[in-house]
Amino acid sequence: MAAPTTAEINLQIGNATRELAPGTTWKYNEPGDGYYCLEWLDDPALQPTETATMAKATELAAQPPPLVG
Repeated sequence: MAAPTTAEINLQIGNATRELAPGTTWKYNEPGDGYYCLEWLDDPALQPTETATMAKATELAAQPPPLVG
């Protein structure tokens, strides 16, 4: 399988943030062009780093989509 594209990774930023910082409050501003579209509305100490978020988003983007049906 090919490496995920930047667009595929950017689509997973919100999911990555949910996994890394469950229960926190943030908003994802469009257009979705990466980590800096996140508007953090919670304690800054709880915000995942850009490196951790992008690594998790890349991992999620590399997974095959779930089967429907």
